[in-house]
Amino acid sequence: MGVPAHDVRDYEFSQANGLSVLPSVVEPKPASDIQSLETPVFTGEGMLRRTPENGPYGGMSSAQAAMEIIKAAAERGVGKNAVNYRLRDWLLSRQRYWGAPVPIIHCPSCGAVPVPESDLPVQLPSGIEISGRGGSPLARASEWVNCKCPKCSGAAKRDTDTLDTFVDSSWYFLRYTDPHNTRQPFDALRASAAMPVDIYIGGVEHAILHLLYSRFISKFLWRTKSFGYQAVESLGTVSEAVKDAIRKRESGSAVNGEPFKRLLAQGMVHGLTYKDPSTGRFLKPDEVSTDKDSGELRIKLTNELPAKSYEKMSKSKYNGVDPNETVDKFGADATRLHMLYLAPPQDTLEWDTQSIVGMQRWINRVGRLVDSACDTPPTQSIEMALDSRQQWGKEARETFRQTNIAIQRATEALTGTFAFNTAIAALIELSNCLGTVADRKHPTFAHGLMCLIKMLSPMAPSVGEELWEIVQKSGYPQMAASHCAAENGAEAASVFAGRWPKVDETALKQQNVTIVVQVNGKVRFRLEDVEADQSQEALIQAASEHAQAKKWLFDLGSGQQRAIRKVIHVPNKIINIII
Repeated sequence: MGVPAHDVRDYEFSQANGLSVLPSVVEPKPASDIQSLETPVFTGEGMLRRTPENGPYGGMSSAQAAMEIIKAAAERGVGKNAVNYRLRDWLLSRQRYWGAPVPIIHCPSCGAVPVPESDLPVQLPSGIEISGRGGSPLARASEWVNCKCPKCSGAAKRDTDTLDTFVDSSWYFLRYTDPHNTRQPFDALRASAAMPVDIYIGGVEHAILHLLYSRFISKFLWRTKSFGYQAVESLGTVSEAVKDAIRKRESGSAVNGEPFKRLLAQGMVHGLTYKDPSTGRFLKPDEVSTDKDSGELRIKLTNELPAKSYEKMSKSKYNGVDPNETVDKFGADATRLHMLYLAPPQDTLEWDTQSIVGMQRWINRVGRLVDSACDTPPTQSIEMALDSRQQWGKEARETFRQTNIAIQRATEALTGTFAFNTAIAALIELSNCLGTVADRKHPTFAHGLMCLIKMLSPMAPSVGEELWEIVQKSGYPQMAASHCAAENGAEAASVFAGRWPKVDETALKQQNVTIVVQVNGKVRFRLEDVEADQSQEALIQAASEHAQAKKWLFDLGSGQQRAIRKVIHVPNKIINIII
């Protein structure tokens, strides 16, 4: 169907071939809904024009008109409403040798007959010649293809199509719940107790096709009572408490056999790509060089400036990066941190090898921080010091607050949002804070340093383990918080054996702040190191007692305080006094 009045590609085709374009039959809704003028024709949903061509549907919205047209077609018996499913049988009709053979035998008399359960699984034949031509290689394996019908024992043939590996991975999460079961794919109770999967992580191709197949198979198995609370209900040996727990698990995201609680679709990694501007040909890295005089990148053969862009890494585009070379040059942990810091996992990542040095430098800074701190181990643990928190100085309170802010942000990123770049940013801020601490014998510094190493370790395991070993020799573990110990309370020999740091909610609140004082909208002075969360009246009183108050808030002649007409107060930040 060609609709040049409402399809950009059809419009461009009609213009290129000199075809006339019929007037549009759909117009935009109110002006606020008009689409961008970047397209030459209106392609969105709108209102059907009141024209003879539109007949009784003129004045209707696109959605309403579509339903009325379908209704009219059904009444005349020339059409009906239908649902188009995206699910296709591509994975069940592969003409390949590798893959699980379809367990069906085709008999001239009986039709399609399932392979008996006692003969499963169907084994692939050996000694197959794979030429890439003439259909499935299995079709040429006559000894394997030709067999007897399980029903009538007559001559029959095996199905020569194979199942793609997507079919296997569309249910293997169920097999993980009972991997050693030799009698059935999985036990209903074990699968029901573990499902659904907490998080599904995959690339773009998984977020569409594989997710559809997984959901289809999971829902089929759930509806046929292979797992789920309906399957468990029929098991007389299961306690009511277990049944209630499984029913509760399925009341949320796992309703109706949904296999996954959450989807995280990973973005693509794009590499710097060079093209010849004249031919559009992709250039290899050794076909371009930097001009010594101008510093510009030029094509060696033509001396032209190459066209540069970031595109999906591909052999044909010569924009791939060998990870072994990157690891050899910068280290595995620096490379890993760089990848995680460039972008959230669901976004497109534009790879830049040169900027890895930034992460390498940060790792070195943290290493120097640990080395210098080991010379001055703390004199008591953070638990003991918390009893005298009221006597802490400003530096200790702020160090403890920044440590807990980092714990909160890193924990949320690693367990909730999976924005690993946010976690790394929090750790960089914490390391910067610890680098400015003067009293490094104070327990809050030791607490912050141990938390930094532990939270760094999941993303930089080699560095984390090495730094943990260094602080172990300095007396830090004996004076560190209990979260650094193993689950049994013993000293954690490995950074991964200790507990994850917990947030102290009381420490997140800022106790002292700096308040900017404005008079008639202009900054006049600041109230330094005042108690946080003070009322508007208390801040006005503090401002009137400030040394600068006489100049801005009092009448110079009479010495009386000027009348305040209005006050704008942003808690813990600004107070604007209108006089």
